[in-house]
Amino acid sequence: MPKTSTMNFQKYLEDTYRIIMAEPVILILGGLLIQLLTVFSLGILAGPLLGGYFLVVIGLLRDKRKPSFSDIFSGLQQFGSLFPYFLVLLLIFIGFMLLILPGLLFASWWIYVLPLMVDRNISYSEAMRLSMNRVNETGFIMHLVFLLLISVIPIMLLNFVSAMIPFLFVLKILLPPLQAGCIAALYLDQFGSGQEAAGRDTAPEPGLGVTAGSPLPEEREPETEKVGEEDRPAAEEAEAAGSSAGTEEALTDEKEDREKTGSND
Repeated sequence: MPKTSTMNFQKYLEDTYRIIMAEPVILILGGLLIQLLTVFSLGILAGPLLGGYFLVVIGLLRDKRKPSFSDIFSGLQQFGSLFPYFLVLLLIFIGFMLLILPGLLFASWWIYVLPLMVDRNISYSEAMRLSMNRVNETGFIMHLVFLLLISVIPIMLLNFVSAMIPFLFVLKILLPPLQAGCIAALYLDQFGSGQEAAGRDTAPEPGLGVTAGSPLPEEREPETEKVGEEDRPAAEEAEAAGSSAGTEEALTDEKEDREKTGSND
């Protein structure tokens, strides 16, 4: 089920602004470095490079975890699983070459692919399926508008402004943290956070021994009562033995009385 069927774009911007102010060097300069390396690799290393950057952003938003500069390259440790993201970008690029509209369609459908891959450690095909399903469930148009607000419109505005005031071109270095922060905030909003975001069930802690159908600790009977139940058969046997001994003693006394009576006669 979808986490939410609405978007709070203002909140996503506020959360992104907060983490940029908290870690400006890592998010701005690190984002610029990741962007340059991705371009130089012709997009082939986009998955591992952008994946590490997204892990840093998600960690800041969800876990309030303070990163180091080297953390932006942590995606390289998952090179094999993140490399296929290049195929997703290639399909989106081909879509933009086909009259732009197919590119917008693919980009909207697969907006969650990279966060899902790095955060849940799943394959790109599974991430593509989950992303498309969530976009269709919560509203394709809503995601398309979101994509236009964080990517197409800011780029067009910056290009227009920098054409008149060239030095404002440097503002483009703010695009990577802006886009990654908003997408990560939307991802956490739609897919949840913590163990729910990971899609993993909470397992019982070792040693607790609580399984389905077993009574909880407060439902278990006190040990004293259990001990009493265990001793009950022994008490019953002792009582039976006592009454048997009493019966035998009474019979013996009656026999002795009869013998005395016979001797007197």
